[in-house]
Amino acid sequence: MNGIFYLFITLLFVGCTKEVKYTKEQLYLKAWAADNSLTFILPKTMEDGVHCTDYSEGCVAGHTVQVKKLNFIAVEFLTEDQAIYAAKKVRGYYVRNWLLDDVAGEPVLERFVVESLEAKKP
Repeated sequence: MNGIFYLFITLLFVGCTKEVKYTKEQLYLKAWAADNSLTFILPKTMEDGVHCTDYSEGCVAGHTVQVKKLNFIAVEFLTEDQAIYAAKKVRGYYVRNWLLDDVAGEPVLERFVVESLEAKKP
């Protein structure tokens, strides 16, 4: 009986501390469901793409995204805390482990990321 109690407590803590992340595919599907004009823009050269060196520690990859013929940058981070930190630095939005940059100041994009992706400003 004691073993079951410890197992229950362990599962409770493990279940409560799991960080929720979006994969690139999950974020794409959520955004695309809200607006099927959404697409990822491939850079013409490697130098033209989004580089993690432009962002803070924990950056996994950056992507240029187009929606409603407007571009913004989506940067994947290892953790939500890292995405929040980066969003503070660039005054951008974040959703889970993603930073959404070049959105602030563009009402159409701000409305899209807030309403469709539930993004927040830190």
